[in-house]
Amino acid sequence: MAPSFSEEAQQCFGALLQASGLGLAFLDRELRFRFVNTGMMTLSGLPGSAYEGRSTGEVWPGVVKELMPLLNRALLGEQVLGARVSGPLGPPGGGVRHLRVSLLPASTGGLRSGVGLMLEDETERVERELALRQSEERLRGLVAVSCDGYFLHDGGLVLEVSPSLANLIGIPPEEMVGQPLARWVAPESRDSVQRAMSRQVESPYEMTGLRADGKRLFLEVLGRQVEYAGRTVRMTAVWDIGARKASEEAAARADAFREQLLGVVGHDLRTPLYAIQLSTGALQRGGGLNETQARQVAHVATATRRMERMIHELLDFTRARLAGGIPVRPAPLSLDKLLERVVEEFQASHPTRLIVSKSEGDMRGSWDESRLGQLLDNLVGNAVQHSPEDTPVEVKVAGMPDGLTLTVRNEGPPVPLEERATLFEPFKRGKRASGDGLGLGLYIARQIVVAHGGRISVESGVGLGTRFIVWLPRHAPGA
Repeated sequence: MAPSFSEEAQQCFGALLQASGLGLAFLDRELRFRFVNTGMMTLSGLPGSAYEGRSTGEVWPGVVKELMPLLNRALLGEQVLGARVSGPLGPPGGGVRHLRVSLLPASTGGLRSGVGLMLEDETERVERELALRQSEERLRGLVAVSCDGYFLHDGGLVLEVSPSLANLIGIPPEEMVGQPLARWVAPESRDSVQRAMSRQVESPYEMTGLRADGKRLFLEVLGRQVEYAGRTVRMTAVWDIGARKASEEAAARADAFREQLLGVVGHDLRTPLYAIQLSTGALQRGGGLNETQARQVAHVATATRRMERMIHELLDFTRARLAGGIPVRPAPLSLDKLLERVVEEFQASHPTRLIVSKSEGDMRGSWDESRLGQLLDNLVGNAVQHSPEDTPVEVKVAGMPDGLTLTVRNEGPPVPLEERATLFEPFKRGKRASGDGLGLGLYIARQIVVAHGGRISVESGVGLGTRFIVWLPRHAPGA
């Protein structure tokens, strides 16, 4: 396109004609194009012939609505520098462009002769910033739904705070922005928080915060580096763990109290209990009791044996909890002889019940005899207690090269599914349990099995009865 504009306009634009990446044009008083440079043609994708003598509305219909008020201001003599205009530029379907526009009024002989136009394409930068803002918003949204609040800071200076965290602190968000983070950190946590920030720790850690009213908050925080307003800052997610802390402390106090109570009860009750056992034994051996007296003494003897068993269970429980398990002292043992003795004792104490035992394979190994006797006693006693009087209890031991499998089965209603998950937990008693016991028998049975390096499980179903399965290695740890 041949230039057709005043000498003043040439002087105004002469230095810019060769500028790289800039679109330059001159429009006359009617705002019709009289000149465009190569940069403008490249930027718009239109040839020079598309501009000559045509208005901005004809050439750039997509941006004329935003551009026209700026052109009118320049016609009145105002310089417009760095204004932003967005819209389609050039051929249809070219997409939205983000442009920086500068307009310079031109005069000839004191009269307004037109407007100089300079365009710079900022589409790539604007879209990059928009994508970054969208990414930041997604990140903030994700953090907001996954924690109790978040904040951004740069070197300990708060830049941004989520409303939920500000509400937790008890202060409006705008009052936190620009303030040092240490203002809301309790004195006992300031050193650890400072170290975590200086080392840019990216794993969760606990700290104590301060509310605006001075009350303490137990918090868990997790920091990450993020981009914010064109720079790298720290975003920290915050969780309020006050309820969890209170629950943990209450549980710890309850456990400590229970351990102390059980220890005292387990040890201090044994002395008077032994005195009762000695006295009842002497009365039974001495004779001279009538039938009623003999029956009453027998009841007392049975009750003391039951109490002795409870005390032993309490002691085993405290040992398992405080020492990390029940101690065992393995020694050479033939399990079939121990099984025979336990079954005979149960048959004698339960003459109306049928207890069937069977052993096959090699029964020899290294185990703690007293503990395995206790294991058999607990499992057989549990089977007798939870099965009908007219049904048998089956006890089987099968020796294999690597160990032995012990099964104890009883008939009757199956164990409810909701009870099986906690069957081996302490103080857990099923709905069908009687009042004779503390709910520690199966817990201690599992502890004995684990101490021997074995495992225990239960199977139960309608028509199948209930079967406890124990596997023991042939030689217990420490043998």
